[in-house]
Amino acid sequence: MLTGRTKAIASEFAPPAHSEPDVIEIADRERRRLGRELHDGLCQSLAGIAALTAALSRDLAANVGPGPAASASEILRLLNEAISEARDLARGLTPVAVRGRSLVDALGALARNVSRAHGTHCVLIDDGRCPSLRGETTTHLVRIAQEAVRNAISHGKADEIEIRLDCRCSMAVLSICDRGVGLPEDFRDRAGLGLHTMDYRADAIGGALKVAPHPVRGVVVTCAFPLPAPAGHRGADAQMPN
Repeated sequence: MLTGRTKAIASEFAPPAHSEPDVIEIADRERRRLGRELHDGLCQSLAGIAALTAALSRDLAANVGPGPAASASEILRLLNEAISEARDLARGLTPVAVRGRSLVDALGALARNVSRAHGTHCVLIDDGRCPSLRGETTTHLVRIAQEAVRNAISHGKADEIEIRLDCRCSMAVLSICDRGVGLPEDFRDRAGLGLHTMDYRADAIGGALKVAPHPVRGVVVTCAFPLPAPAGHRGADAQMPN
């Protein structure tokens, strides 16, 4: 049995409790910080080393011979590849800007960024019927798509990714389908903060998240969510699809 004094001491050393929104914000902030540090720190250091190596290669070619110069050129090539990979990683850790954008615009920017940064064929398909959404809803949906795309590239080794947005009268479905290696059987046991935050984001907008293997190859992540009722319309509550 803990005495009052013991409880007070224990509470001083207990880790602070965070609500789920706090956890989401902390994860996003940390991801942005890592992306900036990669870009401003590691990438800049590697670029400096590459510049020195290029100068060394020219000096060796002029004063020593082709053999050492060729070795320096190969080092320079590997450095440039490392710089490119680090910049791609930094872009992947830096979220797509959502403020002031519609959901379709933000998802389109995500697809373009992924195609440029990772060489993965990523496309957005939308039915052109998505109404204007609250900024918070748009942010949650874009972050869900980002996490699904990141998992498809990092874990699924996907070479194709399709982001699809289908809007009906009162419901919409955002799906991210990849052509990768698929899900491990124990993926739920191995899932970390990423899947947890996607679940929370879907719940925060009144939606439902589902992660399932694709019938042919890869993974499908779907988020079904309610659309805002048209102005002046007070119909029955939307029913979430099974």
